[in-house]
Amino acid sequence: MTPSQKKHRVPAVSRTALVLDALSAADRPCGLAELTALTGAPKSSVLGICRALTEERLLTRGIDGTYAFGPRLYELASMARTQSQTVRRVGFTYPENEPFFLAECRRLAEEARARGIQVDIRCANRSTANQIDDIADFVDAGVDLILVEPVASDGLVDVLSKAKAAHIAVVAVGSSTSGADAVVATDNTKAGALAAGLLARVLGGKGTVALVDGIAITANADRISGFLGAMAEYPNMRTVIGAPGALNEESGESAAREILKSGEAIDGIFAANDQIGLGIAKVLAEEGKPVPIVAVDGARQAVEQILAGGPLIGSAAQDPQRLLSVALELGVALRSGSGRVQRAVFLPPQILDRNNAKDYETWG
Repeated sequence: MTPSQKKHRVPAVSRTALVLDALSAADRPCGLAELTALTGAPKSSVLGICRALTEERLLTRGIDGTYAFGPRLYELASMARTQSQTVRRVGFTYPENEPFFLAECRRLAEEARARGIQVDIRCANRSTANQIDDIADFVDAGVDLILVEPVASDGLVDVLSKAKAAHIAVVAVGSSTSGADAVVATDNTKAGALAAGLLARVLGGKGTVALVDGIAITANADRISGFLGAMAEYPNMRTVIGAPGALNEESGESAAREILKSGEAIDGIFAANDQIGLGIAKVLAEEGKPVPIVAVDGARQAVEQILAGGPLIGSAAQDPQRLLSVALELGVALRSGSGRVQRAVFLPPQILDRNNAKDYETWG
C-alpha cells in the first residue's frame, strides 16, 4: 500500500470491507466466530460491524445467529450493474436490402438517435459468411450489444460464442439462431395458421393449394408448420409443395413459372413472405391465371394489391419496427443485468384481407 493510500484509509471502513469479503468468499451464511477467524479482526469489532450492517439492511441475521448478505446490498449491486453496463454501441446485421429489413434498419437508427447510441448497421447480402464477418467485426470493435436478423438459422454458433466470451449480449431478431442470448420474433406458427384459414374460406374449404417456402430460417419453417397444421382441419383441401423461394420478388416469379410448368391444377397459393407472393402474383397476372395468393408480412405493396383485388388477396401482417424496438429493449435489459429478462418474445400477427387492409398502417 502506498503512503497516499495509507493516508486516506479509514480503519472501520477497511474492517467492514474485510467482513463483506469474508462472507463473499465463504459463499454461505457465517457466524460471528467464523467471521472473526476469517478477518483476523477483534471479535468486538466484527460484532459491531455486523450489527451496524444489519441495521442498514446490508446484512441479515438468521435465527441461528449467522450473517448473510442483505436486500439493500443486492439493490446496490443491481444499480452498479445498471450504471456500469449501459448500451452505448450496437451492431446490427441483416440478410438483404428488402423492405422488411430496411424498415427494421430505419427504426434502429431512430431509436439510436433518441438514446444517444452509436450503431453499425450492415447488410450480409444473403451470405452467412458475410454475416459471420459482420459479427466478428462487431466483437473486435467492442460493441455492447449485437442484434442479428439471421440469413440462416444455423451457422453462427462459433462466432456468437466469441461474442459471449467477450460478454456481449446477442439478440436474434425475426428468427431464432443458435448461440443468441434471446430472440424477438413474430408468432410465425400463428401467421401460417391465419393464412391457411383465409385461403380455406376463400376456396370454400376445398381445392389444391401450393406452398412456396422461403430461406432456411425458423421463421419460415414455423409459417409452413402453422399452415399445414391448420390446413389439416379441411379434409377436402390438398397441399402440394411448389418450387422454393428466397426473400425477393424474383424468387417468387421463378417459383410461379415452376408451378405453372408442372401442369398441376392449383386453386390457391401460400407464399412464405410478401415479396415472394408479389413475384408470384406478377407471373399469374401475365399468364391470366386468377389464382388467389396469401402471404406473410403486411408490406405496403402487398396491402395495395390486396385492396386492388389481387391476385395477392391476404397477408398475415407482422411489424418490423416493433420487432426491432422490442429487441433493443430486451438487449439493453440483458446488458444491464437488471431484473429477470424474458429470453423469447413472440409478437402476435394480424391477418389482412380486403375487408380490413384499408385500416392497417403499412410499412415498407
